[in-house]
Amino acid sequence: MTTQNSNHPCACGSYAFEVLIHENVGGDKVWQQKTTGCAATTQSTFAPGHDAKLKSLLIAAGVGGHPVRQTTRDTVVVKDALKVAADLGWRDLVGEAIAKGSS
Repeated sequence: MTTQNSNHPCACGSYAFEVLIHENVGGDKVWQQKTTGCAATTQSTFAPGHDAKLKSLLIAAGVGGHPVRQTTRDTVVVKDALKVAADLGWRDLVGEAIAKGSS
């Protein structure tokens, strides 16, 4: 008999990773809260395509020089986008994209 793993929240989580980005909205510079907007469950680490959503968020944060806030249960940690990417094993990929986006 084969047992199936139960679903658990996607690692990008709805507010697990968030960034405040200062951007133009209707001609005004305002702070916008950006998250992956994820409420999915999955049997693996990320729901399909959600690793890409998180990478995009990290790249945008890195290009703008914005810190990333990561919330896990009752712990909040604020890190540089590249450090978060390194924790996830994406340092080179995200670092290259940040370098291209900031040049």
